[in-house]
Amino acid sequence: MNGGLNGTAPPVWRMPRARVLVNGAERAETGLEEFTLVRTRYSRADTLDMTLAVDRTRIPSGGLWFDLQPDAQGGALPDIDITVQMRDAARDGAQWVTVFRGIVDHVGLLPAATSVRVQCRDYLAKLLDMRVRAGWLNMTGADVVRAMVTAAGLVPDVTMTDAMVGQFWQVEHKRMSATTHSRFQTAFDLARYMATMAGCDLYADGTTIVCAPCPTATTANTHVLDYTDSGPDSPVAMGAYGLHFARDYQVGRGVIVHVMSWDSRQRTRVEYYWSATGGATTPGDSAGTLHSFAMPGARLDDLRRLARQKYSQITAHARTITGTIPGRITLAPRDFMRLTGTGTTWDGTLDVDAVTSSFSWQGGFSQQVTLRARTITQDGGTDD
Repeated sequence: MNGGLNGTAPPVWRMPRARVLVNGAERAETGLEEFTLVRTRYSRADTLDMTLAVDRTRIPSGGLWFDLQPDAQGGALPDIDITVQMRDAARDGAQWVTVFRGIVDHVGLLPAATSVRVQCRDYLAKLLDMRVRAGWLNMTGADVVRAMVTAAGLVPDVTMTDAMVGQFWQVEHKRMSATTHSRFQTAFDLARYMATMAGCDLYADGTTIVCAPCPTATTANTHVLDYTDSGPDSPVAMGAYGLHFARDYQVGRGVIVHVMSWDSRQRTRVEYYWSATGGATTPGDSAGTLHSFAMPGARLDDLRRLARQKYSQITAHARTITGTIPGRITLAPRDFMRLTGTGTTWDGTLDVDAVTSSFSWQGGFSQQVTLRARTITQDGGTDD
């Protein structure tokens, strides 16, 4: 199925089809048998695991496309660009839609079975694999992220707004980009830190690395999960199977986030707290589990923003919905899904945290979804 928006019923996918492009072109010698695509809004790259059937009669004279030779002795192998696209062949004029684009990480060939298993990551892998060896002076966090993305050979799309970093106001900001004196060992670590401090998401869209404020629910990005309960004399009708509602009462009993920073030159310390009652520079009277984080070199505004975000991330685990739905090609992390009619506190509009898409010629197209409420409220639930 495709995704239904604005409360409309999702159209049925009658003939889901998928294809693989290698460096932008289909390869006749390796047809797609199945794939599993894991996409999340967590601090990781999206991953693709696919199985291809090898047609020995179509292997070109130059050999299989994944069996590359380095350009020179001791040289590095070039990247292999992989794109997966889908469409509904039963719909006239249906166009191919890209659901993944990334690079090959690992290949396993089974000659007797004439099949090959390929594992890929999206282009965020370029930042994950790039070590930070430079320092940046008198630049904003957005400028630093753009510089690293460009250095990785990718296209930056950065809309975050923040203050100067580097040595503009504090020595600790210089250290966070040093290779040997910091936990920021990779470009991804540093970019993710910058994004978090600015209240932004960091993810790949093809060869573009996006760093932008977290989205809010709109009619354009909100899907509907059908659910109808007509009473105990009728079965519950729902648009998912294996639907599971979970609630964490440890979170429900209260959460307090404590963030601390210090200025080694001025010999001062700054602290900030966030709980269900809001934020303050003192602990207050709120009850709950204390979660502490140290952020050296951060300013009060940074701590306030970070404390709120950490609180939101932790309380998002108060309520979780998981289930498997017929595949919706438009469904992706950072979308939203609306559920009503359960008569429980899980009703409302929730964030799509993770989507695992599975396709095969035998099993069709389905998706395992994880939904959480990331809106900050009294108990971590939704606003609805």
